[in-house]
Parts: sequence; structure tokens; C-alpha cells
Amino acid sequence: MKRNLGLILLFFISQIFAQESRDLDYIRAHALLAVEEMELYKIPASITLSQGILETGGGQSRLAEIANNHFGIKCKSPKEWSGPTISHTDDAPNECFRKYGTVQESYRDHSKFLAERPYYKDLFKLKLHDYKAWAHGLKKAGYATNPKYAGILISRIEKYNLDQFDKITSLEVYAKLEELYGNFDKKVMLSSVPVPAVVPVPVPVVTVKDEPLIASAKPKTSNASKEIRVEKRMENPFLRIKNHPVGVNYVVAQEGESLVSLAQLYEFKTKELASYNELPVDGKLIPGQLVFLDKKKNKGAQKNYTVQAGETMYLIAQKVGMKISKLYKLNKMEAGQQPKAGTILNLKTRKR
Repeated sequence: MKRNLGLILLFFISQIFAQESRDLDYIRAHALLAVEEMELYKIPASITLSQGILETGGGQSRLAEIANNHFGIKCKSPKEWSGPTISHTDDAPNECFRKYGTVQESYRDHSKFLAERPYYKDLFKLKLHDYKAWAHGLKKAGYATNPKYAGILISRIEKYNLDQFDKITSLEVYAKLEELYGNFDKKVMLSSVPVPAVVPVPVPVVTVKDEPLIASAKPKTSNASKEIRVEKRMENPFLRIKNHPVGVNYVVAQEGESLVSLAQLYEFKTKELASYNELPVDGKLIPGQLVFLDKKKNKGAQKNYTVQAGETMYLIAQKVGMKISKLYKLNKMEAGQQPKAGTILNLKTRKR
């Protein structure tokens, strides 16, 4: 009996080591690809790698081996996927899954899958290094049905130190892999180079004689001496979102944008977005102005701010991420009063 128990224990230990070996091989092969996708789409490489390990069993799943599908993405509707498919039993028998020509295509489709769907938009408001928030966000958004999905992702990230890949560039991946897991053949690493680096959210740009016009403007009537060229620029709006030092997400207003257009783009009510930025609903935006996607703070990230020529208290409040009423209060100024260039404003404590 004892001998049988020992053999069973030895079997399970060998299985654990074999799985770890497969996981490490997977990480070595796909870390560069995950980091390159992170640079393009702002999805933590640790999350991408952890999902890939989990969904493929370290690269050994049927979907991965036959269909290059590393993230268990299903066909959905014909409008969403018109490419090759494969039948596979998952939550139900013979479900339709996407089939890819290469692993790179699977990784790119995973990035697009998260970036283009509104129910994942809150993920892109999270900090890139907060893998725990991303894991729980994926589960909350319905990526997987397993109630322990977030915990499983986090455990793999921490087991293999995958969060280290969230803090480096694609040029540093090889060195990081050697640092974490020892020497290996660099030839096994996959890169996303074969896949075009575009995100299909088309924004038309009209040019006449190579001079750019505002996208919404109607081109003048053409004649034989003028050529009108219409191009499509691919842009993922969530890649514009940045995190202010005070901890609030924002975007920088571009030429021709308004509170209405930004509210539609990021799925806010115009009134809500206007409130965050202390503007009336029909308030005008200045190109280059910070537009916050949540409530601003009562204090700044720095102690002081030196007023530049032409700046108003409102624009300063936007720049430092503070509520304008608090900025006035800390500096003992009356509402509507404007500071002179060179004035040092307090951002944390009230002036004496």
C-alpha cells in the first residue's frame, strides 16, 4: 500500500514539473509577442501571457495546436468573424471557435477583441501595471464563465513573475527571460512583426494635394488639376487614455472635438463628462486641453505650480487635475480672479 501511495505521489509530482516546464516554454516563446502587443494596445503582457498559458494548457490544447487559437475566442456572429472556424466542445458540445493561420494572428485578434468591445472599455482605464485589477476586470466583463478565473490568472502571473514583462519594452524581453528563467535559444521567440499593426476603428482623413483637411469637412469640387485622396487611419480611442499623476484618467482634446463627441466616443453621458471637467454641456474645448474621464481631485500631485503666460485658473485646474473651487480656496483667491504669469500657486496646502 505504501509503495502504491509513493508511486501515485511521484506521478503527481512529475506531472506538476512537466506542466511547469511546458508553461516556461510557452512564456519563452510568446513573451516578446505579448510585450509587442502591450506596446500597441496597452494590455498588460502579464495578462496576455497568463491567459495564453491558461487557455492552452501551456500551448498543448487542441485549439492551440490545430487552430492557433490561444485565447479561446469563439466565432460570435458572422458580422464579427467571417474567417476560418473549428468546432470544439467547451461550455457546450461542438461550439464554434475562431481559427487562425498563425499564433501572431491569434494574439492580435485577442488585443482587438478587448480593445474594440465596449464592455471591456473599463479595463483601459486601469493602470497598466495593475494586473490584479485587470484580471478581476476581465472576469467582471464576462470573458470567462469560471468564477475562479481572476484568481487563476493572478496565481500564474505571480508564480512565473509575469508582471516583470509589464515594466519593459520589447527590446528588453530576451534579457528579462534569461534573468528570470535562465539561458535558452532565442530562435523560439515569436514576434508580432508578420501581423499589420493596425486597430480597425476607421477615422477618415481627406487630403487635397497632400494638404490635410478636418475629417468632417466636405472636400471642394474636384477638377482635372486637383486629386482628392481619401485614406483611412486606424486608431483605437482607448489608447489615448492616460493616467494623470493625481490618479485620474484623461485624454487630450484634439482639433474639432467637443464634449459631445468625446462623450459618445467613450460612452459617457455628455452631462456627466461636462461635470467631471467643470464645464457646461455646450462648453468649448481647446485643442491640447486635458479632458478628465472621472472626478478631479481636491489636491494636486505636486506642492506648487508656477503660472505660465496666458494661463487661466480653469486651464491650470485641468492641467494639475484639481477642482477649480479647491484651487481658488487653497490660494485665497476669489472665483473668477486670474493669476499673473510667474505666480506660484499652492496645490496641497492653503496659503497663509
